[in-house]
Parts: sequence; C-alpha cells; structure tokens
Amino acid sequence: MAQIGLPLSGGMDSRRQEVRTAVKNACDSMNQDGVNPRDYVEQLAWMFFLKAFDEAESRRGDEAEFSGETYHHRLPVELRWSTWSKSTNKPDDLLPFVDGKLWPALRQLGTDSVGQQFNRIFATVRNHCRTGTSLAKVINQVNRLDFRETTDIIVLSEIYEGLLKDVAGDSAGYAGEFYTQRHVIRAMVKVARPRLGERVYDPGFGTAGFLVEAADYMRQQTPQMATEDLERFQHHTFYGLELKPLTYLLGSMNMLLHGIEGAGLELMNTLEAHQSNVSEKNKYQVILSNPPYGGKMSRDNQDNFTVRSGSTEILFVQHIMANLGKGGRAAVIVPEGVMFRGGADARVREKLVREFRLHSVLSLPTGCFLPYTGVKTNVLFFERPMDGSTTTAVWFYELTNDGFDLKQTRKGIAGDQLPDFLSKWQQRIEGENSWTVPVAELEAHGWDLTARNPNRKDDYEHRPALDLVRSIQVKEQRISDLLGELEELLS
Repeated sequence: MAQIGLPLSGGMDSRRQEVRTAVKNACDSMNQDGVNPRDYVEQLAWMFFLKAFDEAESRRGDEAEFSGETYHHRLPVELRWSTWSKSTNKPDDLLPFVDGKLWPALRQLGTDSVGQQFNRIFATVRNHCRTGTSLAKVINQVNRLDFRETTDIIVLSEIYEGLLKDVAGDSAGYAGEFYTQRHVIRAMVKVARPRLGERVYDPGFGTAGFLVEAADYMRQQTPQMATEDLERFQHHTFYGLELKPLTYLLGSMNMLLHGIEGAGLELMNTLEAHQSNVSEKNKYQVILSNPPYGGKMSRDNQDNFTVRSGSTEILFVQHIMANLGKGGRAAVIVPEGVMFRGGADARVREKLVREFRLHSVLSLPTGCFLPYTGVKTNVLFFERPMDGSTTTAVWFYELTNDGFDLKQTRKGIAGDQLPDFLSKWQQRIEGENSWTVPVAELEAHGWDLTARNPNRKDDYEHRPALDLVRSIQVKEQRISDLLGELEELLS
C-alpha cells in the first residue's frame, strides 16, 4: 500500500541509491537534533507532500502557459515549497516561519477539495525539527528528490516501505498495516473492472494503492474523457476512509501525484462509522480493499453490526457487504482464519454466499506479504447482481507462485501464475490449480471456504522443507484461531 517516489532518470538502481542517501542524511540531521526516530517518517512525509504538490502545480502552470492559458495556483506564493524552502541560508528565520505562519495557513487553506485535504493533513501532523539549522539540513536533502510526472510508482512504494523498515525497525508493526503487493492489486482491479461513472471505495485506503490502480485502469479503458466525465472522474469517483493520520497523509499525496484532486478521502474510524442499513444511492459499485486485520473492537461498540465479532477482519467484511450497491463488484483480501472459523465468521460467510454472488476465491501463497507478515491470505471476489441472483458454486484458484520468491527479500522468479488466473476466472476453467465447489457442499461443511485443491495430494516425502514449514505454520495459525474463538465463547 505505501507510496512515495522518485523519477527513474539515471537508472532505477542508481536513483534508489541517491534516494537512500538523501533520506539517510535527513534522518541523521534529525537524530542530531534529538528527534524521536519514530517521528522521522511523519516529518519527511509532510515535506514530501508539500514538495510533490508544488512540483505538480508548477507542471500544470507550465502546461497552461504553453497553451496560452492562465493557471491559478492553489497556494499563495509565500506558502509554496519552492519559495520558502530557498531560505535554508537563514535558518534562524526558517523555524518561526514554518511553525508560526506556514502551519496555521495550511490548516485553514479553504473549503474546496484541495483545501480540505490540506486542512485534515496539517491538523494532525506537525513539524518535529527543534532547530532552524536541523530543519534547513532536512530541507536540503528533500530538495535532492524529484516528484515529477515520470515518477515510477513502484519506486515510490519501495522508498516509503524501506523508510519504515530502516527507521522504525519493524515496518508492519509501526505502520499498523500490511502493505499490499502492487501486482496483487492490479490483478484484483482487473477482475473488478471499474468503469467510468462508477463509484470506487476502499474502507481502509492506507496509502491509496487500490484507488490509484483503479484510476489508472479506468484511464486505460477511457483515454479520452469528455469534460463532464473528467469532472466526475476527478471529484465523484474515488472514496475511502483511513484511521491513521500519517497514512492518510501518504494516501492523499499519492492521489494528488496521480492527478486525482477531488477524491473523497476521510480521516475516521471505519468500524465506528459503520451502518448496516445504507441507502442505495450512497453505496458503491466497486469496492477494493485489504482491510487491517488482527485487531480487536469491543462488542459494546458493535451495535451497528448484524453479526458481532471480536475480530476486526470479519467486521470489515460486513461493512463491505453493507456498502456494495446493485450491480457492484468487490475484491477483498482476508486472512486465512476468516475462511474456516466458526461462530461469527461462519455466519458472515453464509450471509455472503446466500445474499451475494461469491464467484471466485484466490488462495494466495503463504509469504506473499513478506516482509510484513507471514500470515496466509485469500482474495474474495463477489458481486451483487442487478437481478438478485446469488451464489450457486464457487470457483477456487490456488496460487503457489505470484512471480516472487516467498522469502523476506521477495525477489522476482519465473513461473508467475497470476496471468493464468486472470485468463481462467471469467469462464471458471478448471485445471491443476483451479476447481469448483457447489453451494450444497459448502453448506455441508459449515460454509468453510478454505482452498483445498482436490488435484494436489500432499507428498510429504518429496515436498521441499520450506513448503513443509509453511504448511505447519498455517496449521498452527488455524489452531491458534480456533483456541481464540473458544476463549471468546467461554468468556
């Protein structure tokens, strides 16, 4: 999910090294100033945001001038990064300006969509540099970076995730979220097929990876948009909720970098804002998400949920079901426990199968989300058909190779099966890695949606040791989930 980026000029590898050096130097300067290492990411993030926004504004201004038009910048001259960041030779004046003038102005920028984004962001983050000298040094390093249109989004993701890993020590724990691999997002978007005119929603948008990929997909499908369509695309297509202020900042920045200025992104707790009865006009045609999992929510705060549960992942599934409009499609990543646990999970799975059309389950390999987590996950693909039809059978695909090794490094390897999955899902073609299970069989097994490939037999004698270890880990996780469920029932 996370994205901050840099251009590819001079070669991707050399540019990565330049970025790492700049970030390291900036962090060293903050360390000498006594800034808490866990505040490095926030400090750099808002500075990246302002610089990226300023560069995007400059590009639009140049394009307008080339066309003989006048472009009206959204920020006054004195508030633009390119203006005040030049004052690093006067560090004694820099800190009073940032804390005393820049920050109050950005918190009250205006009521349009861009102004509201600035208001939300700068009301929740702050400047952590304690001296003007330290701030000037960090600014000089940030000015070594370039957030222009040619920025490669993959490098953006790598830089931010690397920043979390190097600075915070444990990126997943620090961020509170697991980042979705870009190739997995693209596959999910291709199955969901968002179309121009539809509303796209991510209830835990993180750094907006799903929304950005949906936007790119829609642009590819409709490269030439009429003025009216472009207005709707910009301001009435992309929506999301996010709990964490820093992540909200990164997601907002990512959307701006991709030319989406009017996205309906809100900073709030999705589960606290949940409503079971959502009016049809407020629902969404496409929902794409990898919601946070492993969290807990007090049952006393779950009055708005049809099925109460101590696990946030099953609450998010209910939220997505409640917000999917007629004719809508959803693609949602869930941990393995959601697929087989009894109690609340089983009731929600039954509701999903009986009231929606759960057409496909993509079983992702254990280790797909390394280095953030080794938890096994699956993607649920379901629809809410206009004719009210529901599930008759579920097509499963067991993905054992996503094009990367299943180690901490996640290096690219041959044998990627995602293209095979994408070529087969629509016709529900059965093969070595795919099979179909009728609803009656699912019901007979307590609505268990675990992907058990009938075409593959466990050959423990010849299976690689690493596969055996991962198989044991999955089984241990299942035992742990069942014990947790039992403990919940007993309490």
